[in-house]
Amino acid sequence: MTEPVKRRQYVSALRKEQAARTRMLIVDAAAGLFVSEGYARTTVRAIAGRAGVAPDTVYAVFGSKVRVLTAVLNARLAPSGEASVMDRPESRAVRDEPDQRRQLHRFAYDMAGVSARIRPIYEVLRTAGAVEPEVREVFAEMERHRLAHMRQLAGWFARRGPLRVSRDRAAEILWVLASPDVARMLCDVQGWSQAQHAAWLETMLSCALLPGGADLG
Repeated sequence: MTEPVKRRQYVSALRKEQAARTRMLIVDAAAGLFVSEGYARTTVRAIAGRAGVAPDTVYAVFGSKVRVLTAVLNARLAPSGEASVMDRPESRAVRDEPDQRRQLHRFAYDMAGVSARIRPIYEVLRTAGAVEPEVREVFAEMERHRLAHMRQLAGWFARRGPLRVSRDRAAEILWVLASPDVARMLCDVQGWSQAQHAAWLETMLSCALLPGGADLG
């Protein structure tokens, strides 16, 4: 009686593995096309062709082109497959760090790395959202999630010591200063390195959030 059960479990695990592999093939193919061709010129047929699957498979897995774009962004945010960017080991290290200044340091350097990964796709979302209502809603949803994450981070920082502003204001400051768009201006436009961006972000957040920080003005 146990053999059929074991076989069903094996087949089920194999199908899950194949489905995950197909999903990743589609995401990888779409990422390259979205960045090189832009959202409007990238078709589901082109994504399917590069991934080596049928267009119907893309629709079956994701439902629409905009959801493929969302999946690409999520894969860049959490490359190891975590459900949320806040579930990554790097985020947990920020949460668990007992020293408030070290928390800010960990966050700034992690966020500089995250920004480097997601900036190309973030820019696709931002520019496509100007003309595509469906993409505009996805972009707005992403920004709402990002602000919610910053509120969570502000709570983590407040547990380790006093802040010079309220938690809500701290979350707004984090949301702005750690924005991929700010990183784009500094790194892609002005040519800053990731390390320079991280050091700047740490300094700015220390000044803006911590009582002992220097005044920005």
